[in-house]
Amino acid sequence: MSQQPQTVTWSRRSSFRTTEVDVARDWLRASYGTSLRMRSPRPHSPFSYARTSVGSLSLSTPALPAEYSYATDPLGAVAVTHVVGGRMTAECKDDVTDAGPGDVLAISQPHLPYAGRVYAAELRAVTVPVALVRELAGHPAGQQPRPLRFTRFTPVSPAMAAQWKRTVDYAETSVLALPADGAPLVVDAVARLLAATLLTVFPTDAGAERVLADGRDATSETVRRAVAFIESHPEAEIGLTEMAAAAGVTPRALQYAFRRHLGTTPTAHLRRVRLALAHEELIAADPARDTVTAVAHRWGFHHQSRFAAAYRAAYGVLPRDTLAGR
Repeated sequence: MSQQPQTVTWSRRSSFRTTEVDVARDWLRASYGTSLRMRSPRPHSPFSYARTSVGSLSLSTPALPAEYSYATDPLGAVAVTHVVGGRMTAECKDDVTDAGPGDVLAISQPHLPYAGRVYAAELRAVTVPVALVRELAGHPAGQQPRPLRFTRFTPVSPAMAAQWKRTVDYAETSVLALPADGAPLVVDAVARLLAATLLTVFPTDAGAERVLADGRDATSETVRRAVAFIESHPEAEIGLTEMAAAAGVTPRALQYAFRRHLGTTPTAHLRRVRLALAHEELIAADPARDTVTAVAHRWGFHHQSRFAAAYRAAYGVLPRDTLAGR
């Protein structure tokens, strides 16, 4: 039975600014449901907070010139914070992590309560769904997963910390700035990019174990079922987990099947299907009303130069030439 793809709840943006510490404290408590203690900041020092969310993906940027501590229940998502200024300490079970300007850290194990103290800090915090991280790690859908665990809360190297910051910058400019009726496939693609980057940047136990059934299920029939699902849902926010569920196998088995029988990956095949549909739309489009960017976004291509390169490799011309009727 095919698993129906989910839809995204479109973007919500909120912001807040005050110089009153009591107002800031009450607002944080109401927003996060945390136990919060706050010392008074310097007189007339502004607290500011902005948050943009698309579905379960969000970026928050709090800045408060005061010292405060908090304690809260398990987040149920993966949260990564970049300390832009000031410093903070994060505590989760027996782990305590200190961070200063420029540092990047995962603030907790997603399934455990956590606490922290913030010292006049400006932060950029991103949350990513645990299920998406596990999917990108190759875990099967429909099975009770063990909790995702960080083996360390800091990046594997300074270079990887810098990579995380660049990816968040890209996500902010390419997705979180989209209008409320923007492109859901672009949001889905960038959420997957963040989840994949997280797995590269931070050491976790998220790697999936190969099982004997994966090799046995890597058949041409598995490929046929997955291809049928892709071609009937090209406009939906589907990924490896949804394709594997539709084919009735694990994500790892589906990857083996595509490599064995098609010499590619399921996600690469999905991109080719969407590229062909973007090509058809450009042929039929009106250059006075439509744009290459809008068509590319509609089919999940958020990086315009890569879209143009893939399009030219497939069709021998640039997408703007097709749109112009050349």
